[in-house]
Amino acid sequence: MFLQTVFILFLSAILFSFLEGKGVQMQRDVQCCMQYSHGKVRTKDVLRYERQTEGPDCSIRAIILYTKKAVKCADPRDRKVKRLLRKLNQRMAAKSHRNMWPHRMNLPVMSEVAVVNSQKMNKMCL
Repeated sequence: MFLQTVFILFLSAILFSFLEGKGVQMQRDVQCCMQYSHGKVRTKDVLRYERQTEGPDCSIRAIILYTKKAVKCADPRDRKVKRLLRKLNQRMAAKSHRNMWPHRMNLPVMSEVAVVNSQKMNKMCL
């Protein structure tokens, strides 16, 4: 039983190290970038992002990118990062626009739907 527990903890530690990403460290329930990640990040792989500001917990300003495979830290002053954020914001705006009801569409009020349904039921019973 003890060996199983140790083995599970060992595997969890290895898995967590892969998921955490290079340059991202957990500090007192705060996820901080301590250095910038290297390599390219494609817009379609980014699930969401957060802005990190300098403060007592985090020593640098950064953009934390949550991708499908890892967490990356990017320099907010970098030209490519600015372009990536612009594309992500456009994608989020388009997504939220698709989810909105069309403004000019005349949707029936629930009471009207109930009246129509009751009229159909009365016709079927006759």
